[in-house]
Amino acid sequence: MLPQTHYNFAMVVMSLLIVVNFLLAGCAPDAMASTQLLAAPLTETAQPASVYREAPMLAELVKAGQLPPIEQRLPENPMLIQPEEREGQYGGTWRIVRVTGDNTAIIRTIQYEGLVRWDTGWTKVIPNLAQSFEASADSREFTFHLRRGVRWSDGAPFTADDILFWYQGVFRKPELRPLDMFFLRGMEEELTVEKIDDYTVVFRFEEPFGLFLQHMATMYGQFVALYPKHYLQQFHPDYNPNIDTLIRQEGAKDWVELFNRHRNGAMTGIFPGTPTLFAWNFEVGTTISVTPGATFTAVRNPYYWKIDTEYKQLPYIDRVEYAVVENTDAATAWAIAGKVDMQDRSINAAAFTPENRKKGGYGTFQSVSAFSTNLDVYFNQTVDDPVKREIFQNRDFRIGLSYAVNRPAMIAESGLAVKPMQAAPLEGTPFYNEQLSTQYTEYNVDKANQYLDKAGYSRRDANGFRLGPNGQRIQFTLVVSDPPPPTVEDIYLYVKRLQADWRAVGVEMQVETIPRPKYDIMLDSPMNKEFNQYDAMVWNGDGGYDVILGPWVYLPLPTNRFAPRWGLWYQNAQDSQAQEPPAYAQQQLSLYREISATSDKRQQEELMRQILAIAAEQFYVIGLHSMPIGYGVVQANFHNVPEFIFGSWLYPNPAPTNPCQYFIEQP
Repeated sequence: MLPQTHYNFAMVVMSLLIVVNFLLAGCAPDAMASTQLLAAPLTETAQPASVYREAPMLAELVKAGQLPPIEQRLPENPMLIQPEEREGQYGGTWRIVRVTGDNTAIIRTIQYEGLVRWDTGWTKVIPNLAQSFEASADSREFTFHLRRGVRWSDGAPFTADDILFWYQGVFRKPELRPLDMFFLRGMEEELTVEKIDDYTVVFRFEEPFGLFLQHMATMYGQFVALYPKHYLQQFHPDYNPNIDTLIRQEGAKDWVELFNRHRNGAMTGIFPGTPTLFAWNFEVGTTISVTPGATFTAVRNPYYWKIDTEYKQLPYIDRVEYAVVENTDAATAWAIAGKVDMQDRSINAAAFTPENRKKGGYGTFQSVSAFSTNLDVYFNQTVDDPVKREIFQNRDFRIGLSYAVNRPAMIAESGLAVKPMQAAPLEGTPFYNEQLSTQYTEYNVDKANQYLDKAGYSRRDANGFRLGPNGQRIQFTLVVSDPPPPTVEDIYLYVKRLQADWRAVGVEMQVETIPRPKYDIMLDSPMNKEFNQYDAMVWNGDGGYDVILGPWVYLPLPTNRFAPRWGLWYQNAQDSQAQEPPAYAQQQLSLYREISATSDKRQQEELMRQILAIAAEQFYVIGLHSMPIGYGVVQANFHNVPEFIFGSWLYPNPAPTNPCQYFIEQP
């Protein structure tokens, strides 16, 4: 548990940040006709080649004739990055610990380069690989003007042809689609992408898409810039007539497996040797291991296309080294031993006590989570078992179990300075809904039993367990991911409490721990046999700040955890695995389509409030308590790290803070 003074200070800071960043409601401007309202923070103009500077390790390669001069490696207008504190020094290795099974540890640190991106404060969308962009007044057409002269990490030009390759060779290929941009699923026939010239592309939608730019700034938006045509076309049958030869040579079962072995992805990470546009890359022969004790290293990209305000090519740091550890306890031990340079993910609160900070020689920064709640219980209302489906869809059943949870005891056991809370928008945002946030959080066994009786499950067996509609004992399995959510230090503290509290009111719960990759597939890949194959699961509660872009606890959009097949219906009602949602859920989905169809911020907010009102009435998800204040480790010689960093998959911390401008002060 953190000292109370730390908690009080953090609460003040969080309150200020909520007020400052309330525009995250949807980050949608009142009008989106040009980039002037989403402009880059600095004026970017081409500079004489003589002013550019580079890392000594690259200068040596140029001198040896192994690398072109810097003026041939940078684009005409490199993207200017304002250092957080000051101009940095070249050199050093950034040490990170990665808990085995945590796919996003790499993604969040060195893999975030889309056409657009979030600004550091998560208040607006700014240009990135696109030098500028425009949106039509009706939000149907979006034009991106690419930076001229950007090169892939192997020196090949990045042009509109690479984006067309994504559109034609990946997005429109059903075989490759499950790992692609989820916010465009179901729009395969509605979206067209046109190349105007080598550096201009236009995305056109049949219907208005007012949230498109905001989605493009998330991790998923970078997909359009992950596919180097010059390299990947050899693994694609539409571009290589001799693809069968390569399939045999690599021992792949088909071209899809072959292609997936070489492509990068927002959840699959970076493949060694595949050209990228990132600041650091994994070289050919690198083994990205998940075995505790292993290490692997990403090295500087000599063609990286960003510079600081003194015209020094970024990144400052030479290498990023990942050490694989078994769990968050091990990651915390590494931090306390002083072997972590900068990291917030997977580090437990023990690392932030004054004693351990002194021992490890590090300071801290605040990690402000966008989650609403630290942990939620998601009953699968589209589970295949018809009896369980009937039980889980029973609102009174969910209310009864919520009343049965002894949240005060749970919080006391956790040692956290938090309060009981359901998944809901946070106070200070435009969407705070007191009913949604506080209802059914009281620990009241009498009310729990009343609601479970009201649900129709008053009959019990000889051992006191309630009987379901089929006359059999109500029992289900709760799935726990390994590793668990990085913000939850002891997942089994919560699971054991839930198990005991629900047993006390006659409901039996079993627990199953599964690897994180399988957990993700249960939600996100209808083509996979594991899709929808769970009774209930626990995870963080989305939608604390990012209410409109991350509303998965409030309505059944694709990848939601409480009704995956309803989400599939929203995406494609004709899909054989889709289930038609009830009328109230369909109303929510219809309202969300209206949100997506408008760029008017006020209208979006009003529609979202209507969705939240229905969510409060239906009570899809059982929340446990609010998010604790988070911190990150930063060594004293590690610089340009912001004092506060938001944490969210939609703001994939710390990537939007430009890790390329972090630096290590050399002795």
